Amino acid sequence: MNESVLYDINEGVAVITLNRPDRYNAVNQDLVEGISESLNKAKDDHLVRAIVITGSGKGFCAGADMTVFATEVSPEQRRDYIIKQYQPLMRQFFELNKPIIGAINGTAAGVGAAFALACDLRVMSEKSAILYAFINIGLGPDGGASWLLSRQVGYSKAFEIAISGKKVMGNECHELGLANKIVENEKILIESINWAKLLAKKPTLAIGITKEDIFYSINNDLEKTIAFEAESQVPAFKSHDLKEGVTAFIEKREPNFKGK
Repeated sequence: MNESVLYDINEGVAVITLNRPDRYNAVNQDLVEGISESLNKAKDDHLVRAIVITGSGKGFCAGADMTVFATEVSPEQRRDYIIKQYQPLMRQFFELNKPIIGAINGTAAGVGAAFALACDLRVMSEKSAILYAFINIGLGPDGGASWLLSRQVGYSKAFEIAISGKKVMGNECHELGLANKIVENEKILIESINWAKLLAKKPTLAIGITKEDIFYSINNDLEKTIAFEAESQVPAFKSHDLKEGVTAFIEKREPNFKGK
């Protein structure tokens, strides 16, 4: 693991920390690789049942490190770099069948906003913000930022946010459904970890199935979604957690889910 991204486990919760505070956790090659490695590590560890992603220092992520524009490369090379780096990374967020909570401290800007919205859930404070900063330097969104925003707030509002170049502060994010919880600024990380610990005690196999179902439903019709949901239930029908959940209900006790 490189030092640009830190990885820690806390009672079944993997905490992934973007760790370039001197650059407000701006995205470079090391950061992309570190996030990817961390997500893979959390995916492969059966003891990890939920994930929290946050940023060290004053901000979540400032977006792409602007020093990349000092490199003499062609527009086509920049295009190819974006596709090569962000397609597989963003796919990892959605293919990871464990809940991911974004602890959004400070501002998530540019592709950092895409990282924040790729999380399944987000905890923010009134001082936190989402900033589609691309327009401020003459660019359109990248890293899947337009796809992520439009599916959460609809076309017109997404377009307004993307072309304004202004921060959407925490309370407005909450009103728009971009934030799930608003807490005191100094409690963002601990509240996110505590929420993740609660999710880790749930039937996380079923949580992963639910994540896959909802993601599939975004781009498919009702008939196909019903069939997909039915097929997705097969591993749940075979699971320890289903048997435990039914048994606990009958015995009137709290279930002890294992995530399998």
